[in-house]
Amino acid sequence: MYAIGDDLPVEGFEPGSTLLVVGPPMTGKRTLVTRLLAHGFDHGEAVAVLSTDASAADVRESLSDAAGRPVDTLPVGVVDCVSDSHGATELASLDGSVGSPADLTGLGMELTQVLEALYTEYSTRIRFGLFSLTTMSLYTSPEQVVRFLHVVTNRISEANGVGFVVAHSDTMDPEHLQRLRSFVDGVVEVREADGRSELRVLGVEPEPTPWTPFDQTDGSPDPTDRSPRVDQTDRPLPDSLRSVLDSVRADSPTLTVCNYEGPPDALESVERYFDRHGVTVREASLDVAQPRSVALLHHGDDLLASESVTALAAAIDIQSDGDDAFTDRRTSDLLRQLDRSVFGAAAADKNLLVDVSHTIELLADRVGSGRLHAGFQQLSRLVDDPRSARIYERLADTGVDVHVYGADDTDSPLPGVTVHGGETTELAESWFVVFDGDGDPTRRAALLAVERDAGEGYEGFWTYDSDIVGRVDAYLTETYGDASTGREREPVTD
Repeated sequence: MYAIGDDLPVEGFEPGSTLLVVGPPMTGKRTLVTRLLAHGFDHGEAVAVLSTDASAADVRESLSDAAGRPVDTLPVGVVDCVSDSHGATELASLDGSVGSPADLTGLGMELTQVLEALYTEYSTRIRFGLFSLTTMSLYTSPEQVVRFLHVVTNRISEANGVGFVVAHSDTMDPEHLQRLRSFVDGVVEVREADGRSELRVLGVEPEPTPWTPFDQTDGSPDPTDRSPRVDQTDRPLPDSLRSVLDSVRADSPTLTVCNYEGPPDALESVERYFDRHGVTVREASLDVAQPRSVALLHHGDDLLASESVTALAAAIDIQSDGDDAFTDRRTSDLLRQLDRSVFGAAAADKNLLVDVSHTIELLADRVGSGRLHAGFQQLSRLVDDPRSARIYERLADTGVDVHVYGADDTDSPLPGVTVHGGETTELAESWFVVFDGDGDPTRRAALLAVERDAGEGYEGFWTYDSDIVGRVDAYLTETYGDASTGREREPVTD
């Protein structure tokens, strides 16, 4: 039995169990799981974490604060798939690194190595945390996420460990959530009621436990203990948000598939993957014997990498066929050439953009300082949505300098939030969330999407590229107001 202390209203969990921790953003799921993982240190257990939304250094620091122990004394291994794109490089000896959450094969291989190292060197009892399935779903298909969870739960079962997997519930399709539940041994549901967080546990005991309040106080690093602000960028200020989008598009490579002769589903898998990276896929028929069914990643006439479509599709795909899921697998040389700091889609749907927005909002919440810009097109979309309003009130309460933008169609501004209302085409068509990282380039992130014709969704990108984020932050600050004091200029009119 794995002991869990007082954080959950159950006695503990049997070895080999995996729990899905699910609920709306900023209701304390991450804090809860961090405490559940850290509790294992008191029992001589090791901890493995797969992090899709925070660096290994940040994960280790949070566990250290939750446990009340120095970082360098903790038996922890982290599979870090954000440091490359965020510019961070602080990995410990037990850590593994993957270029992107989209590389599920690489994640599985690194996770296997981390678990084996912890098992061999520290403890045969291991706690595992995944932060988070929602962030992973930004980079790959729901089917791939389900398969990956199946493989992870098998690994935890084989190791007689205990696992905690975090996911947001507000944008998840009910059918997809039900499929995820079918691979776990129990569910911890988290909600907010009367201004406080509550939880209950299902599937562990014969009946669901009653809803129980829990403390959200986390072990995040002190937000005042940050490096000083730095200048955003020395590049010229953009002249519009759309010009930023156009420049990112221009810098994106193209994937050209030559003389394809394979099955349609393999090519479709490749196209879906690269669409999530904002990379255009095109087919070309060449009047030559070779190459056949080869994918070329290029920027204009400059060839970056090439690989057979079969090998590329195999690296992207993940099969949940038991012990052999990652045996003799390899990551793709072509995938490693992708710029991991910029992702995008030609026709992003609303749920995808909401999930990306939450990822950036949660990053700002963890830092607890810095400047956040958010464009809602109409301000009523924020004020009239209780969940969104709660998130932005919390961000302001934590010390983040929050600025919201859109048509001023409401008389109920949120407390502590600077409002930039304006009847401009740019604000009316743009969905953006931009966090400046409080001067730390490794904590910057931005989403920028522009609405397409009615009913056709949005086109845009999200990025951890410090320069791009700095340019968007500087443009919004210069064009719509002095963000440091909250003073607003006259709105720009079209």
